[in-house]
Amino acid sequence: MPQTEGHLQWWEPPFYLHPKQFGAQERYGPTVPSYVVKARAQGSRGRVHVTNSGAGAGSWRGRWAGTSVPVHVLVGPAGTGKTLLALDRTHTGSRSYFDPYHWNEGSDVHFVDAHDEASLAAGLTDLARRLTDGRAAKDGGTMPYGGRTPEDRALSALVRSPKSWVLLLDGLDDPRMAARAWSPVGLLRRHLRRPFRNGFGQIVVTSRLDDRAAWPPWITVTPVGPLPVPAAGEQLRRRAGATAGTPEEAERLAGRLGGHPLALRIAGNHLHAGTTPAGSSACTFRAYEALLDSAAARCGEPGTGAPQRETLSAVCELALDLAARRGIPEARPVLRLLSWFAASSFPGELLVPEELDRLVPGLSGDHPDGDLAPSFTGGELHVAVRTLRSLGLLHTFGPDRAVDRQDRHLAVDPAVAQVQRDALGLEPAQAAVFRAAAVELLHRRAVSATYDRSRAWWWPVLLPHVEALARHLPTMESASAERLRDTARRVADGLRHGGQGRAAVLLRSSVEGGLDPG
Repeated sequence: MPQTEGHLQWWEPPFYLHPKQFGAQERYGPTVPSYVVKARAQGSRGRVHVTNSGAGAGSWRGRWAGTSVPVHVLVGPAGTGKTLLALDRTHTGSRSYFDPYHWNEGSDVHFVDAHDEASLAAGLTDLARRLTDGRAAKDGGTMPYGGRTPEDRALSALVRSPKSWVLLLDGLDDPRMAARAWSPVGLLRRHLRRPFRNGFGQIVVTSRLDDRAAWPPWITVTPVGPLPVPAAGEQLRRRAGATAGTPEEAERLAGRLGGHPLALRIAGNHLHAGTTPAGSSACTFRAYEALLDSAAARCGEPGTGAPQRETLSAVCELALDLAARRGIPEARPVLRLLSWFAASSFPGELLVPEELDRLVPGLSGDHPDGDLAPSFTGGELHVAVRTLRSLGLLHTFGPDRAVDRQDRHLAVDPAVAQVQRDALGLEPAQAAVFRAAAVELLHRRAVSATYDRSRAWWWPVLLPHVEALARHLPTMESASAERLRDTARRVADGLRHGGQGRAAVLLRSSVEGGLDPG
């Protein structure tokens, strides 16, 4: 399918779009403006130099002062880079700490997780609290949009902000939540306006709801599509190196992967690893295609936006096979375990090697007779996590970007997590082990935070992961289900004591099967 102007593509540098993409909806319809241009970033993630040939004269920042708040939605399947594209559009590409799964909050860009109702409510409440801290009395306590709900309080705080701001809602994939968001009392309600000040405000949303009918006419919707075959082939060659094959061979493999950025990234990293002296895998495009054939994976059609599930699964399994051949078989069970968590990041300290060794039998081989020391060490965990990251299967980072920090954060792409759970679906007993281990890790932290008030920061961290596991309650073993409910009760109590009453109610409702509080 040929690429159209109404579709955006994302890949890691050098492809970017100009920030004018997010203008007022009165001028921009549900397609990309004609003057949106692509540019190349000079070097790594730094300031992007672009030419704005078709834009009008004058300051783009000042033109929107005193006007309505534009709402822009990027829609597309998982793994196409919606979050990265949205963050880059908010000038985060020029920031020092750039990562979609652990955004280091700036003074004017606010990242809120919208994958579930409880996380959305908690994020909005926290946002309103940060923006109004010490300013309510000065402004006379006025609330332009009221203060009954987290949405009201967040909007009131945002429009009163003296600075320009961007609210980024990530993962608004639930049709019911989307419909509520653009209702008269929702976060994306019509006729959002802010008073005349220096600057502007805008809301950017990422979603998998690609049906235009799912969004009202006052919201600008732009599809984020796959890379066309030539560009996808170029990216494969950029990652794998010129020695991996010809441009034609790269384009053929890219076509099999559907031009999907996630599959291209994993395959490209695999090919790059195979070119090193330690690599024992195929290091050419042709050889990699042969591996796909041997895995009996059905190829995705070029330009479809997402490879078929079997293709992405094969790409992930081939990468894990490479790790095993390099003497890191622990990478596969670690990724299987992490696939049960939400797309939101969590501190690496949640994974305690001794606990993992106890919860996942055979994680690092059999124990020697009489050996009481754990066989799975922190060093092995570090190597497994680093390997998964190098293959593109896992995001790891820390506040200073150092991978050896004890407070580094981890996150798995939702599409990678899904194919890992699908693989475990063929082995119900193994699936139960990994799912129970994930529940136990969350419960352990919840108990610790219950008795140590200094660890209350864990409550909003645990929230999205408890919600993610709660979706599997109908098929969960009774012992794990009860453990998860106890974890949810502790997290809900912690949130309530921290002023997150709405999030606490929503969490209890989803886990205990109560009525929808909304």
